[in-house]
Amino acid sequence: MGRVAGLAAIVGAGLLLSAVACSSGTTDVGDRREPATDRPVVVTNFYPIQWLATELVGDHAEVVSLTPEGTEPHDLALDADAQKDLGSADVVLYLGADFQPDVQRAIGQLGQTVTTEDLLTAPGVDLLTAGNIGKETLAGNKDPHVWLSPVEMLAMANAAAEAIANGAPELTDQVRTTWPTVHGELQRLDIDYRSGLTGCASTVLVTSHAAFGYLAHEYGLEQVPIAGVTPEDEPDPKTLRSIADVAAQRHVKTVFFEDALPKALSQTVADEIGAQVSLVSALEFDPRGSLGSDQNYLTVMDGNLQRLKEGLGCPGL
Repeated sequence: MGRVAGLAAIVGAGLLLSAVACSSGTTDVGDRREPATDRPVVVTNFYPIQWLATELVGDHAEVVSLTPEGTEPHDLALDADAQKDLGSADVVLYLGADFQPDVQRAIGQLGQTVTTEDLLTAPGVDLLTAGNIGKETLAGNKDPHVWLSPVEMLAMANAAAEAIANGAPELTDQVRTTWPTVHGELQRLDIDYRSGLTGCASTVLVTSHAAFGYLAHEYGLEQVPIAGVTPEDEPDPKTLRSIADVAAQRHVKTVFFEDALPKALSQTVADEIGAQVSLVSALEFDPRGSLGSDQNYLTVMDGNLQRLKEGLGCPGL
């Protein structure tokens, strides 16, 4: 339990809210309707942070995402509705370091009455140097995909809870009540990943999208992203040969494709390298839209773990 245990002093349930005020509640995750004026408003930049805020505030505040369902978060340009949401905010939770430059600029123009929190700067969040992830690279060539590590999410959850309580003091009791559950959910997820990915036949995580660096780093895997594979383009013969070479050299039996990619593309690669394909989610989109109304951050992460265990030949299946 390495870093989770190390974070206990930061995110311990009793310590968390001892000196801060209170905050908000929520609308349904993914809802872009105009925030009500009778409850605090928590604005988040995209789905994983929206999920986190919603878990903390329950139905005591409005939680709004600036990234509409189905929109690529890295390409987001704020529309009039998003600007209006920011104008109504009591608290804004986001990922900085140019993850979404338009969002960051707009947040910088908010008045001092709005509590803003860049969760990438939260104590306990350790940014990794980016690999081959193209336009998604953060300032300083850092990898943005912190939300795919339960340990990083736990650190961000602590900072989010404090920001909500400071920005909307009426919700201190609410956040204090929900914090043990949020803490427990993320700690359980970390324990499951740590035990589930121990003793696997392979530790090489070949992915179509270099989104799993934090997960790989935390749980002893090596991420090998496939350069040149995008939702828009079939891989060219050179890319396919490169994938096949990696698979052969590392005895890879499964290539993990993000579920946003066309299934035909996955099959093309599988046929070329003689490996099976397993679909995983990088959670950059609201999973309810693509996977079903009963899906959320936790269910998708649990599903990813099961597919990783199967594809990597881990014990205890």
